[in-house]
Amino acid sequence: MADKDVEVTEAASANGTAPGPAEPVAAPQAEQSDLAQPEIAQPESGKSEIVRPEAGQPDPGRRRSWRIAAALGAATVVLGGFGVWATVHANSERSSAAAQNTALTDGPATAAVRRQIAAAVNTIFSYNYANTAATRRAAQGLLTGPAVRQYNTLFALVTKNAPAQKLIVTTRVTNTGVEMLNGDRARLLVFANQQDTRAGTSQTSYAGAMFAVTALRQGGRWKIENIDTFSR
Repeated sequence: MADKDVEVTEAASANGTAPGPAEPVAAPQAEQSDLAQPEIAQPESGKSEIVRPEAGQPDPGRRRSWRIAAALGAATVVLGGFGVWATVHANSERSSAAAQNTALTDGPATAAVRRQIAAAVNTIFSYNYANTAATRRAAQGLLTGPAVRQYNTLFALVTKNAPAQKLIVTTRVTNTGVEMLNGDRARLLVFANQQDTRAGTSQTSYAGAMFAVTALRQGGRWKIENIDTFSR
């Protein structure tokens, strides 16, 4: 290799040209990578167009997903906060109602309303076909408000049918439960047995009844304000 370099140098000297620096050889260009440039696939018939985002540009699909996730997160926070508020509010309402309901804390008052309402039910729902007017008169002093109209409508049928069937009805309250007692107002669940006898035939039948009563204390005495027979 040294002899050849000497010959080249001598040839250059003979021609009057001095050897210059070697020309740089350009390196072959590397093929462009698919990831370096965006690739846009031309849509074909029946195919969707696929567009790859340019390098460094955010993916619109990812931005949309992030916004949806953020919105759902905000909704969860709002609903969670409302759930906490609703729970606290409901507990407060129940606590307030429990504080006003003295059915379990005022024994004498609870016993009084139970006793007086049981006696009233026994009176207004017991009658003799021979003198239904006496029952109706007694009932007027034990009823108040809407119960007066309710009872008069019901007892009109008794007045019409009892004499023809010669009915004698005896009602006995077997149990009462005070659901609510708040001052001069109360609500009770009443259980009663009824005995129906047809005069002259000695035919007797028995039936049970359950209904709710709203009571109002007037002049120191409990009266029936509304009767709910659960027939609706």
